[in-house]
Amino acid sequence: MIKQSEHFPSKDQLIMGLHAIQEVLKHAPERLLKVFTSVKTGKQERKGALLQACEERGVPVQHVSFDLLTKMAGSDSHQSFAAQVRGRHFYGAKEFLKEHEEKESLFVLMLDEIHDPQNFGALLRSAECFGVDGVAWSKNRGCDLSPTVAKASCGASELVPLLRVSNLADSAEQFKKAGFEVVAAVADPEAKPLFSYTFAPRTLLIVGSEGEGIQQLLRKKADRLIYIPLSGKVQSLNVAQATAVLLAGWKSGQN
Repeated sequence: MIKQSEHFPSKDQLIMGLHAIQEVLKHAPERLLKVFTSVKTGKQERKGALLQACEERGVPVQHVSFDLLTKMAGSDSHQSFAAQVRGRHFYGAKEFLKEHEEKESLFVLMLDEIHDPQNFGALLRSAECFGVDGVAWSKNRGCDLSPTVAKASCGASELVPLLRVSNLADSAEQFKKAGFEVVAAVADPEAKPLFSYTFAPRTLLIVGSEGEGIQQLLRKKADRLIYIPLSGKVQSLNVAQATAVLLAGWKSGQN
């Protein structure tokens, strides 16, 4: 058992939740360093199956108390599981563009002012599900990676390429110079409806929170503005829902 005085893995090296750990174990098992659990072997079928899969893959498992696991993860919604993962590689815009300079089609999602970890996780999940090439956000403005984000993303936080940058506006300018069309999703009279818009082969799509929206300095970098036409009585979607619709619109245009 881990004692209270022992060093915990840093929050950005922890993921939590059954589904998140299962997805990483399935698609990137080399990223798992150790699994921490407060359940005993054989207790509850799904949890027992995860422990067995860890054993088969040679991933170390350490049993801890529920309370200690909660302290490690910073949340009690861990479903009795957390895992230490290898430190992520975070791209800068310059490095990412250099690595992908020969690729003709690229789609990068840029997140501005996303403070809610549930929304951040859901955005990463949608990005991975739709095959986005990278997700960029500012390390100074908004939410950062955490066990809660990893759980909400169902493990996508460990699978999708990530760009953690200092300045979104500067990064957007670098994308423009690399031949990307910068598109901002905004509710604006000048914006074009999503379903009549054709995304460029190289696109940087910027989304912002419902409250703050996209900061003006970043919005000025946009070559195009788009919006999602709505016909219901409720005339808004949260950023995670809206982004899933936007990504579906992008994906449908590729077929």
